[in-house]
Amino acid sequence: MLWDWSKSGTRHAPLTRLLRRLPGVGTAAAYRFGLVERPHYAYGVRRATELAARLGHRGVTVVEFGVAGGNGLLALAAHARYYAAATGVAVRVVGFDSGAGMPAARDRRDLPYLFGPGFYAMDHERLRARLGAAELVLGELAETLPDYLATRAGLLREHPVGFVCLDLDYYSSTATALDLFRGPAHEHVLPRVTCYLDDLPGTIEQIGEAAAVAEFNAGHPERPIGRVLGLRSFTPFDPPWADQIYAHHRLDHPDYARLEAGATGDQLPLDP
Repeated sequence: MLWDWSKSGTRHAPLTRLLRRLPGVGTAAAYRFGLVERPHYAYGVRRATELAARLGHRGVTVVEFGVAGGNGLLALAAHARYYAAATGVAVRVVGFDSGAGMPAARDRRDLPYLFGPGFYAMDHERLRARLGAAELVLGELAETLPDYLATRAGLLREHPVGFVCLDLDYYSSTATALDLFRGPAHEHVLPRVTCYLDDLPGTIEQIGEAAAVAEFNAGHPERPIGRVLGLRSFTPFDPPWADQIYAHHRLDHPDYARLEAGATGDQLPLDP
């Protein structure tokens, strides 16, 4: 127990649950201070709904790539319901997964020493029974993602993607997921998309998710994906997950330079 509590990464979740049970900590306070399950997901949904509202969108889509057993997708759906009610922005939730556990590694950068075929299998029927309005897309991502973007084009124009969780573990699978940001069209995404990279800890820049992001950035300088700087210092309780929050800035998006009303203060008068 002492070993777990000595590390910020392993003590954060039990600390969150402990604080959540304190008298007077209601739902609004829990969300404000990140005292919820998977607070990094809640942060991403909040950022997506805030930006959508400021840009005049009535809806937004949040995506999890790599659903595994489904606990993350259920948490994402719960946070979507909360922020939809809080902001008035409709939130669509979509999860992509093979549905058959992890495939065999295709590349040495896929972290084959950590992950193998069949890891993180899913009980499809049990998960679907609990998903409610959330959408589960099963199959090979190289096929399901382009098909989804084509067949849901109208919905995505009304609910552009504002948050993405990348939890596919492999470099190759993550590179495929980033096809979401490669297409020439802009209507299916907000000009800035919050991203959470789940499998960064313990890796290096040249493998896994980090390598996929670096490769994307090299080929798309006008659409960079980068770590949100300084976030940990301004997030309650200094959570380690803040180091894994990235953002996709679509510099060539027609709405990129559009001012977010209320995003920051516009005056700094001299103190009396």
